[in-house]
Amino acid sequence: MDEPHRSWDQGSAESDLGSYPCRLEVRGAPRSLTWPDVCANCGGGASEHVRIRRAYYRRARGRRYSGVSGYRVVSADLPLCGMCAARHRETVPHVSWFRRYRWWLLNPAHVATIGCAVMLAKVMPGEFDRSLTSTALTATWGISGVFFLGIVWMIGITWWMSRPDRFEPPSEITSACAISHDVSQFFEGRRHIYGFRNRAFADAFERANEARVWTERDQALMWKKWLVAAILLIVVFGGGRVLLWLHEGR
Repeated sequence: MDEPHRSWDQGSAESDLGSYPCRLEVRGAPRSLTWPDVCANCGGGASEHVRIRRAYYRRARGRRYSGVSGYRVVSADLPLCGMCAARHRETVPHVSWFRRYRWWLLNPAHVATIGCAVMLAKVMPGEFDRSLTSTALTATWGISGVFFLGIVWMIGITWWMSRPDRFEPPSEITSACAISHDVSQFFEGRRHIYGFRNRAFADAFERANEARVWTERDQALMWKKWLVAAILLIVVFGGGRVLLWLHEGR
């Protein structure tokens, strides 16, 4: 497919996967595809699967992932033979406990967590004061509940946002396959570009997902949809402007 006809997302993904000799663009989430019983590293028969995961954060251009996390996790169960799976477990980079959890432990957002805990400690004793009226007691319970929820929220959100730090890093074996970020447009279903080092596995993967492989015809249709959408926007906004002008001219 000619480079000038690629979208910014596609070009960015292909640049990231430039070191892989085999690349394939396929519709659908990675875990919804058919992964052949072929070792992704050596091309032999696969006997087990190893989970690979990568988080893609918000980018300066293209799609911005929704949600407070600001990232989307791309994962798949990579088929490997017994020898390659054992080699993966031997060579996977060791990540210390502190490195996995440091962003969560040292997150500046915990200043608010500590503040809520201090305020909760100050409010809580009043809840057991018999001299309080029922209205005051209810208000005190409500304030305590707000501070407690604040603690839970800050701990939970920082734990979720630091989740990618706890992913197992790729090894020499699992890096035989790489998956790009979602390269689809806002009016399309999910789509990724895959990079493979082993030709036998790449061919088996393409055959297993032949009906979902992105083709030049699909690419041309995508740009036609963009053109139609642009024309519709021009017609709608242009027509609205004309109607407004006619209304003002009365």
